[in-house]
Amino acid sequence: MDVVRKLILEKLEEKGLTMSEASLRIGYNHAYLQQFLKRGHPLELPEKSRLPLAELLGVPEDQLRGPSSKLPKREYVKVNPSLRESLIAAHPLRSKLSDNQQLALDVTPGSQLVGERDLPVFGTAQGGSGALIVTDGPVDWVVRPDPLLRVKDGYGMIVTGDSMDPVHKHGSTALVNPHIPWRSGDTCIFRSHHDNGDNIVIIKELRRFTDDTWYVRQYNPPKDFTLKRSEWQVCHVTVGNFFSR
Repeated sequence: MDVVRKLILEKLEEKGLTMSEASLRIGYNHAYLQQFLKRGHPLELPEKSRLPLAELLGVPEDQLRGPSSKLPKREYVKVNPSLRESLIAAHPLRSKLSDNQQLALDVTPGSQLVGERDLPVFGTAQGGSGALIVTDGPVDWVVRPDPLLRVKDGYGMIVTGDSMDPVHKHGSTALVNPHIPWRSGDTCIFRSHHDNGDNIVIIKELRRFTDDTWYVRQYNPPKDFTLKRSEWQVCHVTVGNFFSR
């Protein structure tokens, strides 16, 4: 992530614009900014798109000129294992939870994250029936935490609501490893991709599954229900969470 791309993402978030909306507003197809911000194509913005984008975002045109320099690397910070382990062991629900749920209870303070500031964090907003609407792009980039230190495509997602309290609390950032095979007892993020481009998610405990159905549970209030796998196509396992404040 370089400074130009980070600036664009921040300004889009400030103005409440998605990448698709901004692309259309400056006269391009809906995927133009996603290609530039996420895949690095083109390497730098040409003048014909840079000028209208600068006007849309309310920034000087020169700030969108590139190729730009990479964001500075953060120093590695060591975690204090003795303090961390004592907090984990003391949690009253730990003995009743699966391994991955226990990892989720391990709330890593922002000051104890390690690695580079290259982990994308997606925002959420409350949708219908307890579902969350996910932002098109990251709303922040944070220092990579230990559980995702070398995980390709790992990401964070800000939790809205308290349906999975205490494993994932309102306002925390769930850490997600999309490559871990899910199993019964894991706390997972289920995604539904709609034809209109919306990405909808819910965070629930996976109880069991069949070829057609996810059987899931929420904690607050306690409730078991099912999701059709044809509608909820993706299941990613959470491996922890942290509070940035």
